[in-house]
Amino acid sequence: MQLKNLALLALTTCTLIVIGTGIAKAIFIPESSFSAITATAVLAQSVPEEQATPPEVEAINQATLEYLKDGREDLPETPSITRTVVDEGYAIATWTWGEAGGQSVLSLTDEIWTVIASGGGAVDVSVLVEAGVPTDIAERLIERDQATWEERKQ
Repeated sequence: MQLKNLALLALTTCTLIVIGTGIAKAIFIPESSFSAITATAVLAQSVPEEQATPPEVEAINQATLEYLKDGREDLPETPSITRTVVDEGYAIATWTWGEAGGQSVLSLTDEIWTVIASGGGAVDVSVLVEAGVPTDIAERLIERDQATWEERKQ
């Protein structure tokens, strides 16, 4: 497990606050007869799912739209991005275009998002792996995309 920006603050003789990326946890340490507290804390943290920053999502969406519109002049309608999920340098952007829709798979290389696969309908793990996405990342992307879709459906 990875801890990011971990800071420990002793607020009183009986409370320890642990603040790190994605966590804020108070740990109660029972008062002791010792003037100094000696405590061993075992901390477990699962780093929250990678969340894309707004500029990153904007870059992914822009790359997807540019890819979809490339070479198509005077479009009666323009595509729009409905959801975006990201994991370790790979992304899925779901788009609609009039009555149609689909998904694009992107990869991050040298800080530039590039479409590596795109088409109508939904992608699955096999499509992602075929496009070069590692299997574990492909599975997480599909899980996140499904969860995001479920959230918006409610």
